[in-house]
Formats: sequence, structure tokens, C-alpha cells
Amino acid sequence: MMRRPSQVTVGKINGLFLSWNVYRGKGKVTFDPPLPKPWEDTRTAANSPWGELWLPPSVPEDGIYDVSVTFESPGSYILWGRADDGGLYHDAYITVHVEE
Repeated sequence: MMRRPSQVTVGKINGLFLSWNVYRGKGKVTFDPPLPKPWEDTRTAANSPWGELWLPPSVPEDGIYDVSVTFESPGSYILWGRADDGGLYHDAYITVHVEE
């Protein structure tokens, strides 16, 4: 017997978070602190709103998220930032040129 799925996609835990990711660039990039993933990674410990045990990080008192980024190689990179509250999101892209 065939039946329709109960959900069209996996469930998401709502909560405000900021995420930075590499959109374009050849070298390894590290963000500190580690940030939630903005895609549907459903593994329990994946640091993703789609993971079963994920909790949204606390919002800084001043509302400013301090994130450090380290580039291992020179080059041009496009970083993708996303602010997401579970219902709405906004994306921003910045270009960074890294020299030795």
C-alpha cells in the first residue's frame, strides 16, 4: 500500500542564528567559533537546525556576533553570511582578497 509522506521535508528547529560559509575560494577557511550549518544536515551532532538535538546559540547582549576567520592560502574568496530565525532569513556576500 502506498501512502503520502507525513512531511515534505525534514523538520527544522526554529531559533535565531548567524552562519558564515565559503561560497567561492580554493583554500581552507576556518571560522571561530564554529557556526551552525544553513543546510539540511540531519545528523544529530551536525550543528544544524535540522539535527535532532540542535539548540540555537544564545544571542550576544549587544546583538553583535563576533566571528574570526582564518585563511590558509592567499587568493580571492567570497564568503556567504546568513542570518536565520527559522521562518525568515537574509543572505549577504562579501569578497575577501588574501595576500601573503
